[in-house]
Amino acid sequence: MSAQNDKEPEEVPEGMVRRTRKVRKKRKGKKSAEEGKAQANSLFAKAKDLLVGMEEENEEYGPVDLAEQVRRLKQKKEDDRPLDDIWGTKRRSSSWLWIVLVGMIVSVIAIVIGVTKWLSDDSRQELGSLDLGASVGGQGEQFDLSEGPLGWFHEDSVGVLAEAQDIIARANAASDSAGFAEFVRESPNRGQDELSPELWGSDCLTNATSYFTWLPQVVNSSQGSGNYKRGYLKITGTRVDGNRYEMYFVEIDNKITLDWDATMGWSEMSVAEIAREKPRKEIFLRCQVTKKNTFDQKFGKIKHSGYVISGGLSDEFFLAYVPINTERGKVIDRDLRLLLNYGSFVTDQPPFKNMKATLRVRYNNEVGKEGIFEIVEFLHDGWVSP
Repeated sequence: MSAQNDKEPEEVPEGMVRRTRKVRKKRKGKKSAEEGKAQANSLFAKAKDLLVGMEEENEEYGPVDLAEQVRRLKQKKEDDRPLDDIWGTKRRSSSWLWIVLVGMIVSVIAIVIGVTKWLSDDSRQELGSLDLGASVGGQGEQFDLSEGPLGWFHEDSVGVLAEAQDIIARANAASDSAGFAEFVRESPNRGQDELSPELWGSDCLTNATSYFTWLPQVVNSSQGSGNYKRGYLKITGTRVDGNRYEMYFVEIDNKITLDWDATMGWSEMSVAEIAREKPRKEIFLRCQVTKKNTFDQKFGKIKHSGYVISGGLSDEFFLAYVPINTERGKVIDRDLRLLLNYGSFVTDQPPFKNMKATLRVRYNNEVGKEGIFEIVEFLHDGWVSP
């Protein structure tokens, strides 16, 4: 066999060419080597990332078992997922829940702070100073209650309120006029017989559920009455029968007293009696005042400013006029307009209605065809006399 293999190839006939087949040996290409190297590098990078992550999560770390490695690889894959893929997961939901809760808490705190500041500012305005711009004179003067007409209230408001509540309790229990005389402000006008439980009416409540409120105020008398000032305390609440009450307390000789006349609206004659009897003399009257343009009249050549004077009932009223052809009449009309905020250019607030005032009125039969009721004097705003 070796001899046959070693023999030389046969000669090729003339005109033909011998073709031989070359067999090449297989060898590893460069591409396979590069892919293997890349895979190795990838595994090395992942291992490095894992070690770095372990170092960041633990200040002191050591060998990590297989279960821990699997857990951390899963965690890393979870963190690397797109946001849309994990939007509803527990982790993201918890984060947004905390954000919403923190936002709600901050909003509530802001609202509480705002309301507290508003209430404190309102209380300081009410208890620290009074704007008398709406009172007679209209100068807009600011009173420091610690030194002004309400100093007695500002110094011990808690004690004053306690005394007022005690007086109300004693009035509820009084059985005759003598029981009221001990804590009622003296008056040169009314008689002793005008203090009675019948006028006091149903018991007045002062507990928290009876809408018990208080307001310190200052009354200003007119220029013609001497420009006197007095601080007083207005208290409102509910009676046992459900009706509302309003009463006034003043300080006389370092003693808190009930202003019975102002509380009961005492007058020499009632509005109904004045309208019926038409007295020619001047009458001391506590009433309510309202004004409109249509009330103004001209009697002869003299212009009169008209007002509606009303009492406690809706059918108790009459029209009364102020002649404005004299300086005295102009001052009375000015004071009444200030009381009602009538024709004020300072604010766009509409005029007040049924404002309490203390006047002197009479029936003047010499004006007009049948006579008119005339406002002779504006004593002060409200019903508490200075």
